Amino acid sequence: MNFNQLLAAIFSFTALSVVMQPPAPALAQSTCACVTSQPQPQRGQKNRSSGNFSTQGCAANLIWTSPTPIVFDVKQDRSGKSDPTTFSGLTNGVVTGNPNQRSLYIANPRNASGNFRVCAKNRR
Repeated sequence: MNFNQLLAAIFSFTALSVVMQPPAPALAQSTCACVTSQPQPQRGQKNRSSGNFSTQGCAANLIWTSPTPIVFDVKQDRSGKSDPTTFSGLTNGVVTGNPNQRSLYIANPRNASGNFRVCAKNRR
């Protein structure tokens, strides 16, 4: 075997071994909660743009997904009281701790032109 044949054989083996390696495992992210939001506060509401959702029983950390470039807040619905802001200025891909609350809702969306979906995914 001459030098060029040896080089070709090494290159072929290297290329084949790279192709045959299994893909890296994807980080599994199960969905904690999803909700559809309007692009502006609902009629008669000051901030609320979605129905309620819950993060109770989900992972300690959540990854928020939404269409880019939408920015939104998460508030907690408190009957007869002022609704506190749980998170402010969330965007797609932001990781937060889990507030482990029910009666949460999307509020004050920015940069939305139509209804959109927000999901909180468990980060394990």
